[in-house]
Amino acid sequence: MGKMKLQCLGAGQEVGRSCFVLETDQKVMLDCGLKIYEVGEGRDMFPLPFRGRLDAIVLGHAHFDHSGYLPSMFAHGGPDWFSTPPTAEITNLLWADSMKIMGDRSPYTEAEIAKANRKWVGLEYGKRLHLGKTAFRLHDAGHILGAAMVEAEHGGRRFVYTGDFKMEGSRMHAGAEPVKDVDVLVIESTYSSREHPERKGLERKLAEDVAEVIDSGGNALFPAFAVGRTQELISIIRAHNKGVPIFVDGMGKEVTRMCMRNPGYIRDAEEFGEHAESAVFVQGREDRVDATSMPSVIISTAGMLQGGPALQYMLNLMPGSKMYFTGYNVEGTNGWRMMKESRILLEGNLLEVDTPWEYYDFSAHAGRADLLEFIRKAGPEKIVLNHGDGIPAFAEELRGQGYEVHAPKNGDTIEL
Repeated sequence: MGKMKLQCLGAGQEVGRSCFVLETDQKVMLDCGLKIYEVGEGRDMFPLPFRGRLDAIVLGHAHFDHSGYLPSMFAHGGPDWFSTPPTAEITNLLWADSMKIMGDRSPYTEAEIAKANRKWVGLEYGKRLHLGKTAFRLHDAGHILGAAMVEAEHGGRRFVYTGDFKMEGSRMHAGAEPVKDVDVLVIESTYSSREHPERKGLERKLAEDVAEVIDSGGNALFPAFAVGRTQELISIIRAHNKGVPIFVDGMGKEVTRMCMRNPGYIRDAEEFGEHAESAVFVQGREDRVDATSMPSVIISTAGMLQGGPALQYMLNLMPGSKMYFTGYNVEGTNGWRMMKESRILLEGNLLEVDTPWEYYDFSAHAGRADLLEFIRKAGPEKIVLNHGDGIPAFAEELRGQGYEVHAPKNGDTIEL
């Protein structure tokens, strides 16, 4: 039987800075993320350091809590790293943006990004990659463009690292299929105690709400994540609200173009292409003025209202407008503050905001029932929980069902 060890360097009983090292006859890092919104500065933003030599890095998807620290691994050489082509495209966009935002606090340089890109090797879903006596394969995670679950086989044993995944299909992606006959399952646990609402009904409700705002002469503003959520919202709104003007601003424009360049990674490329081409990709001040001079839908970064064009739109909305949050808002961000207090922090001043808002849960993560179904179908001998805040309780529940469950903290190593 093949011996395996797993070292947890990030996302142990927390959300953020996902980073693990799987040891077989190879040492392979799985994800390498940042915890951007951690209070204070310093090492708590980054994964714990790995001591020793890596044979490879496999990146599951491009979200920054999974990819944002990777270039720093190339300060002194660094191994080949593997991902789907869209993941590599999106990470480059996010790394460049992060360097602008973080400035002197950036953990890497442009030279290290360039070194990382020279070491990248594309890996499509389903293709086998042999490293020593360990074989790797990526499976569609149904999460964002190019997102993958990582399967490894060594000595007759099968290991699966889910990263972030979703089993229910969305407008942009078919749902993830559980991998069966798994010996070791490392599974995200973000929503281990919560279900997401039924998708079709939620879409209809949102479409009716948006139609009301447009009919009353207002703007429907969606502060949205550039990767995944912007594209999903374009698709939902255009599918239900055929004639409404849609303005797309911020980094979501370029990610939308990436989706169109990678048709094999989305559910219905032809339909999405039509929806995206019907939207106005904001080019400058004139388009921004147009967006808030007519009843319209505006989809713009930043998703948590921490900056970007979304904040400016919010200050210039027409009477009768409404804001829609469709994703997670970290405590302390303007999105969180808006939902708690109807206030935002702008240039050091707390401003009251009287624009009404609503929250719609369009999460791209598996809900509780999907997590349990994936585990049941995978049939693992051992489960390792990560990427969640309620992990100890979920671990106890699964142990009660007869599973061997590990809930590592950062720095722990598990013999598998």
